[in-house]
Amino acid sequence: MLAGICTPAAGANPVVHGDHPDPSLMRAGGGWYATSTSDDWLPAFPILYSPDLAHWRRVGAVFPRRPRWAARDFWAPELVRRGGRVLAYYAALARDGRRCIAVASAGAARGPYLDHGPLLCSRVGEIDPLPVTDEQGADWLLWKRDGNSRHRPTPILAAPLVPGGLSLAAPPRELFRADEPWERGLVEAPALLRHHGGFYLFYSAGHCCGRNCNYATGVARSSSLLGPWEKRPDPVLTSGAEIRCPGHVGVVRGPAHEPMLAYHAYVRGDPSNRQLLMAAIGFDAAGWPRVERERDPYPRAPGARFGFGASLDAGWEWPAGRRPPAWVASGRLLLGHGALGRQAGTTRFTATAVVTLGGAGARPGLAVMGSEGNTVGIELRGARAVAWRSDEGRRTYTGAVALPPGRPVAGAGGIGLRVTVGRRVRLAMGARGRWRAVGEPQPPPRWASGARVALTVNGATRARARIDSLAVEPR
Repeated sequence: MLAGICTPAAGANPVVHGDHPDPSLMRAGGGWYATSTSDDWLPAFPILYSPDLAHWRRVGAVFPRRPRWAARDFWAPELVRRGGRVLAYYAALARDGRRCIAVASAGAARGPYLDHGPLLCSRVGEIDPLPVTDEQGADWLLWKRDGNSRHRPTPILAAPLVPGGLSLAAPPRELFRADEPWERGLVEAPALLRHHGGFYLFYSAGHCCGRNCNYATGVARSSSLLGPWEKRPDPVLTSGAEIRCPGHVGVVRGPAHEPMLAYHAYVRGDPSNRQLLMAAIGFDAAGWPRVERERDPYPRAPGARFGFGASLDAGWEWPAGRRPPAWVASGRLLLGHGALGRQAGTTRFTATAVVTLGGAGARPGLAVMGSEGNTVGIELRGARAVAWRSDEGRRTYTGAVALPPGRPVAGAGGIGLRVTVGRRVRLAMGARGRWRAVGEPQPPPRWASGARVALTVNGATRARARIDSLAVEPR
């Protein structure tokens, strides 16, 4: 069983494979902690640890369960140490439809975290929080007003925090908004670097996500937090030969206290995962930051095999909502109604699971998920293996084959299910050493977030099924 996250060798990028957008890094306890957007997946805001900024493993999450006030869209967390505790500022969609900035606290970076709820909410939307200190050492919160969701401007705002950082002390002030042609009318995702007495505010601009993204990162400078801010005319980080749409950076100090930049980007050929990359920050002759982009090759994601030991490790995820019933017994996973997934780290892979026909109307299966409503999968349904897909929540069935006579039943072996993902998704059922295609090859699901391999159980609410093994191999 693979525990946590496998990462490339030191110096390589991405430093973590998979979908880790909007990274925030914090140095603490002789190492570094990172978290990132989890979108509509739980646990919300995974926490990763590294002793060297190159090798990372998942050690927990800010929220194992969804906060009561929040519905989904768990975006852009920021970790900061204040007054002997760690604060996690984050954005989420409230159950009443408003977009909010909220905060949680913990005694240590790994948690457990106590949620203190929203600091501010609006129908327009408040996102991308960044806790900072000004030139006098006072605590402030910077964020983006999400005006683009309502065809309005998208200013970067700042407001002072009360002592302890759990609420705002005064109304916000605007720092700047989009006014350069390359920004395409949108600025967001502030990240602050203090250097030689000055403030350097990195920010992202353009369209962040998907096949038609044009994201890039710029920087502005000032002698004080409230400005005035002078923007560098051109971005400092743009798409290149190996990456697309780099942005939403986080600033952290490296082993020698040197400034480092963490950012997300799509690796060429992968339209799904916004991978976590890192680069050194230098300065040019004019005093502007310069991003020293890595030149190393981009290694493919590692494979993973899951034999299910004594318990499930921290890498398992499920769509926002109630966790599906799941427990391990005798080295096998017993899964109830719902979906339990792993990040694939790539959109070119083969996933294979061995499952047992369940009782009480259970339909065990295997799927590739871009989100809960965008999925392509295969499941066992009575005497057949059935292929299906879901597009924005609308399910259709795309083919079926009969299981062989004398098929295994609960307690008497398993059936193989295979999902092969590339330019098309191919589904197959295996029994007695023979694989049979189920349905025609399908287009991949819409990549609303990173590709997940999901073990699924559909059917009756109390359905249960047994999964003997799962393997994911990049192609």
